[in-house]
Amino acid sequence: EGSGTNRTKSNIQIPTENPDYWYRYCSMEGGLRKAGVVGIRIKSDMVSWPVMHGKVRTLWHCVEPGRYCGLILLFSARNGEPIAILNDGYIQHMRVGATAAIAAKYMAREDASVVGIIGSGGMAETHLQGYAAVRKIEQAKVYSPNQAHREDYAKRMSRELKIDVLPLDSAREVVRGSHIVACCTDAEEPVIRGEWIEEGMHVTCVKTREAGEDSFSRFHRYVSYRSGLCEQHWTTPEDWRPPGFGGSFPGYMKHAEIVPKRSHLTALLVGRVSGRESVEEINFFESEGTGIQFAAVGYRVYTLARQNGLGQELSLDWFTQTIRN
Repeated sequence: EGSGTNRTKSNIQIPTENPDYWYRYCSMEGGLRKAGVVGIRIKSDMVSWPVMHGKVRTLWHCVEPGRYCGLILLFSARNGEPIAILNDGYIQHMRVGATAAIAAKYMAREDASVVGIIGSGGMAETHLQGYAAVRKIEQAKVYSPNQAHREDYAKRMSRELKIDVLPLDSAREVVRGSHIVACCTDAEEPVIRGEWIEEGMHVTCVKTREAGEDSFSRFHRYVSYRSGLCEQHWTTPEDWRPPGFGGSFPGYMKHAEIVPKRSHLTALLVGRVSGRESVEEINFFESEGTGIQFAAVGYRVYTLARQNGLGQELSLDWFTQTIRN
């Protein structure tokens, strides 16, 4: 509709005195004409890439493990006023799961009832919640290399959604027989293989590297939700950089080019393209996010918080000055 806009995700990478950690500043922003709001999401992370359970993982923390710093700043596009500062933890998970659910609403088979989840963290929770909102899900399967995590996930989600959620011993078992498959991991290498993918499946990846290169020859349709490749800004020479860069990368996009039908999620939502044209079709949704999600979801959370008397009022004098710019 042309009523919203994004600035492409951007990272600044700085090495630290500890060779196992890099500092990453990440930002993305978007604006909505109808709501009259602009939002910027910023993250301040210490990033590492340890090998855990036999796979390279990307881990983040701020100050110390278990503590995180993600903020959403909202501004009024009607008078320029800064209107809210929000923590992004729950919003981050919810906006990704909801976007994946919207894509599945258009791209998954109408009779899809079995979901396979690879991963057992916050993203895995909101993806399954989202799928249950757009399809009549009867069973879910979950794999995480941490047995205790996947078993706890299965118990919690089964209780919440009133469906059978089975913890399984491998990603291969999770994919087998599923109608919708969601990869919700922090892995820096593939967690799903092309030979596993079955006719009629709808597949989603939170991180681009989760889908193996051989997967793309199996897909009939590729739908993405990005506003360009993530911009990387460095404080080091090219030969001195970390193994995981975050976001999409040119080599990955070359894999996507072999998929016969490719489009952006927005084209799907406004009816310019179809999300599925047959029961047999295998579809793929790549859900790397955009700033407009944080503007939209952040503004909704802000509105509900005001209506329910939640949050802390901050003085406008702290954030504005009576001086000419």
